[in-house]
Amino acid sequence: MSDVRPLVIIPTWNEAGHIEAILREIVRDYPQVDVLVVDASSEDGTGSIVERLAKDFRQIHIIYQKEPGKFGEALRMGFKYALEHDYDPVVTMDGDQSHSPCYIKDFLQASHKYDLVIGSRYIDGVRVEGWRFRKLLVSKLANMFVSYILVKPVWDFTSGFRCYRRRFLEKINIDEIYNEAYIAQIQLLHLAYQLHFRVKEIPFIYRGTPLAFSKVSQHTRRKTLRYVFKFRAPWWEIFRHLVYLKREYERFVDEYDEFVNPPELKNEGRFEVKDFYEISVGVMAYNEEKNIAKCLNALQRQKLKSGQIKEILVVSSGSTDRTDAIVQQFAQKDARIRLIRQARRMGKASAINEFLKRASGDIVVLESADTIAHEHTVEELIKPFRYPEVGMVGAHPVPVNKKNSFVGFCVHKLWELHHHMALQSPKCGEMVAFRNIVTRIPRYTAVDEAAIEAIISKAGLKLAYASRALVTNKGPETFGDFFKQRRRIASGHRHLKALIGYEVTTLKTSKILKLVWQLQRWTPRETLFMFLLILVEAFARFMGLLDFYIRDKNPFIWDISVTTKDVYILDE
Repeated sequence: MSDVRPLVIIPTWNEAGHIEAILREIVRDYPQVDVLVVDASSEDGTGSIVERLAKDFRQIHIIYQKEPGKFGEALRMGFKYALEHDYDPVVTMDGDQSHSPCYIKDFLQASHKYDLVIGSRYIDGVRVEGWRFRKLLVSKLANMFVSYILVKPVWDFTSGFRCYRRRFLEKINIDEIYNEAYIAQIQLLHLAYQLHFRVKEIPFIYRGTPLAFSKVSQHTRRKTLRYVFKFRAPWWEIFRHLVYLKREYERFVDEYDEFVNPPELKNEGRFEVKDFYEISVGVMAYNEEKNIAKCLNALQRQKLKSGQIKEILVVSSGSTDRTDAIVQQFAQKDARIRLIRQARRMGKASAINEFLKRASGDIVVLESADTIAHEHTVEELIKPFRYPEVGMVGAHPVPVNKKNSFVGFCVHKLWELHHHMALQSPKCGEMVAFRNIVTRIPRYTAVDEAAIEAIISKAGLKLAYASRALVTNKGPETFGDFFKQRRRIASGHRHLKALIGYEVTTLKTSKILKLVWQLQRWTPRETLFMFLLILVEAFARFMGLLDFYIRDKNPFIWDISVTTKDVYILDE
């Protein structure tokens, strides 16, 4: 074909009473769409009807499979036909008028953003007409069963009304698609998630009749239940999924969709490498009256050669103290500073997304309001972007906690390990810079820098560590605050790893222990403190694991540690 056109594939078996009406409606309403009927040796003249219509309408085509009962073979033949003739996207639908062609436009529209679009009978309520209650109940329960075994945010796994993008079909082995209808649908959905393609369910009304008989045998249904386990999630993920029985399933779907369907990149991920960059700085704040003025003063004093700070946007997420008033005072004197208010606290990730909507610079810098950047920090963060392969740069956090207590020792030791680990394998934290190609981050993440790392890495860009980009922060001063922070971070990283498979370098226990051995000062006091720190960190990670898998706790809105406030600047 000279140009790319959508294709509708309709597997048929004895559909003489329905197929002509369907084909005429598609031809009438979608002149830009071709139709391929894959007929399974129908005995009622279905093939003859399609052949007659194909003579009148160039859009209609037909091919034959040798025997009925092999839905997967019909899909294989149809998909291969689509690839050979350069069709994109490809819609599949039934030929018994249970799938109305009026929804094809919705599939084509959704396919601009998604690689697999599923017509769902069960999203936003039950959308089935003409079924007896028992049949509807069995179908619904079967889909729930599949959901809890595969752990995927889908309501309708067995729907055959779908739309596939060509890029997805090119990535799979079409010859391995199972023959059984339900198994094939579940298998294709599993492959889409496994290969990290974007999946979307859209509602449609399924129109069946009480007297209609299913072409799927009881044997095939039983076989489907067995084969589901071929595509199951890890057992610990299935166990965690069962926790969602205690709450609304909608939240799981929403949360999972955020991670599995990553946001599209700005300008399709394209950017310009420059000698001089415009920079957008985002400061995330919640009740930061003790430190926000210090943070903004430090940003105003930045010394830059590789760019200029174009704007400083402070996102105040539900602050109830004087944070907003202090920022407004700065904004009156410096036109670059603007306040963005969130009426209620919805988590740091939500605040970051508000900033990303408005950031217009070439490079985006994110900073928490409870940190203070040294005067050359932004310059050091920007320097690595002269290399086109670099997409994100992390700063070097330096804590101000006193070292004479156990908690102070722990804070300094962890950031020391973070520094040496980042020198080997960059890990970003506290203050980061990245190319302005990220539209949003998952709003349910508790580890925002790691989530950005995942997006940047998936875009094919590298991480860098600017060891001279110093940023002062303050760790917890009490053991309770310290343990709560480590536990929250452990749960957040577990959440990120389980759902999208991304693991930050500081989770690699063997590397950390190797660094501990290399950096350890073997005095009695530090040896004892290091041993206790290892125990505390191990227990925090264990409790974070329990929080994630057992308690269904994802601390994307976390309790503030009051002892981490009131930061002061260290000497350069």
